Amino acid sequence: MTGRTISDKVIDAHACDEDDTALYRRVYVDAVLGHDATTALLIDDFERRGLSIWDRERVLLANDHFSPPATAERADISNRFLAFAREQHIPNLMLDRGICHQLLVEHKLCQAGGLVVGADSHTIMAGGIGVCATGMGATDILFTLATGTTWMRRPRTIAVRFHGALPARSSGRDIVLELLAILGESGGQYRSLEFHDESTSRLCQDDRFAIANMAVEIGAKFGVFVPDEITVDYYVRRDGELLGTLVRPDADAEYERVIDIDLTELDARIAKPWSPANVVPVRELEPVRITTAFLGSCASGRLSDIRVAAAELADRKVHPAVRFVVIPASVEVFKQALRAGYIETLTEAGAIVNQSSCGACGGIDKGVLGADDVCVSSSNRNFRGRMGHWQSRTYLASARTVARAAVRGELGPDLYGDLGDE
Repeated sequence: MTGRTISDKVIDAHACDEDDTALYRRVYVDAVLGHDATTALLIDDFERRGLSIWDRERVLLANDHFSPPATAERADISNRFLAFAREQHIPNLMLDRGICHQLLVEHKLCQAGGLVVGADSHTIMAGGIGVCATGMGATDILFTLATGTTWMRRPRTIAVRFHGALPARSSGRDIVLELLAILGESGGQYRSLEFHDESTSRLCQDDRFAIANMAVEIGAKFGVFVPDEITVDYYVRRDGELLGTLVRPDADAEYERVIDIDLTELDARIAKPWSPANVVPVRELEPVRITTAFLGSCASGRLSDIRVAAAELADRKVHPAVRFVVIPASVEVFKQALRAGYIETLTEAGAIVNQSSCGACGGIDKGVLGADDVCVSSSNRNFRGRMGHWQSRTYLASARTVARAAVRGELGPDLYGDLGDE
């Protein structure tokens, strides 16, 4: 028997059956994540079938899409969701506290070596701390809420190894955009992307979350980092100790493919409309005027992103033709940014800081794009109509690139050569 990958080990450890040769395995889960927009889709079936939740303590629900609601219709959806959560006596109801994926990794329910499913594709982000997490549809989540189990096919694994030292101006966003350029939107279809940080600079935890989050844009079932001292440090700071299990691959683990990425020469990357995989280096981008800059979403909007943006905007102003919207990923991130002075720096520069929620990322509210808008965004998708009008255009980039473009008023090949760079 060949060695096992992280996803092999986690699935085997959670199996409810003994047939480890089966294509599909029934597994128990450690936690279920849900938000207002998708959980609302299963409430009627849940109640019609007279179901009950298998373990309320293991369910985390957050109203993040409609927080606060921008229309009467969305207010009704939100109220229905909140009523359901309260009727079911869900103790982990996160009311207006931020984006559910960020709230998940801030919560003790999310532990290393765990198996987590959620009613949203970006649940995969928890892989940044050694968790096998994946998104599922409302029907699958309905079954899991009632039974605590689901059916899962063992994915093949692609190993992605990072080498060298990441340049100071680059980030995890640039890394995952480079990976999208390599694999495309379907290169990881129903695969587990297993990330090995062998870099000399070591990726910070926020960079790992950004990479794991957008693994699903490559089609991945899981996007999980091999846990190390950075992972342990995160859990100790969050929980006071390591409560989970650090699951690492065997030395002879079988991989479908191994991808090596040298971070040393990796400069800023950007995804042009209308695909996250339509990636080019910023230095090769044709000049384009922007009307909107967006820093937020579950793919970004963490403290390091806000710190970088504040550093770029210190003693500068947002371009008069640009609306720069900043949404911290959670209230906890907002509080940290507030204490550090980043929020004051950004607002002094002309940025708009909004309630922690999904916001414009899914074309919901707080900066939705019109027909003539051109946006540079730190979100995870730039499909047609994703952030608003069908005719609008969105470029995906790192927090630093977003902030620089907000000051300059455009994207272009010399974006990293005109702001007093050393």
